[in-house]
Amino acid sequence: MKRGALLLVVLIAAAVAAFFIAWDGPKDPPLRTLDNSAFVLDGQSTTCAALFRKPCDYETQLEYNRRGTDLDTFVDSTDLGPWGNSLPFADAAELALQACVYSRTAGMTVLEFIELGQRTHPDAGSVELTPFWNKARQELCATPWQ
Repeated sequence: MKRGALLLVVLIAAAVAAFFIAWDGPKDPPLRTLDNSAFVLDGQSTTCAALFRKPCDYETQLEYNRRGTDLDTFVDSTDLGPWGNSLPFADAAELALQACVYSRTAGMTVLEFIELGQRTHPDAGSVELTPFWNKARQELCATPWQ
């Protein structure tokens, strides 16, 4: 009887040890990465990070990869109002891409976009930022995802 009990304990211990060896514990979720695509913008081959002179967050990089082929034409030929048309290319492009990101994010409206725009452009109000929201959604973001 003692031999059977000892064998049972050894088998259970071996099973528990095998379980813990096979199971490494909780895994960190894989990092979400995207290609750092380059497009000809303002006459130069440009990546998202190079255009904005800072690393792009995931959502901005995703929109840049999708909309980069149309971004140059959008910024150069769209009437974004007197304030928007006077912005440097990179600032206008960033606001346009942010409008695309916010417009496809549940719960985000023009009000949240204006708040976002005012963080980097405190001199801008809804009159200056709304053209980016409207035009980007109608023209730049309206194209099917690539």
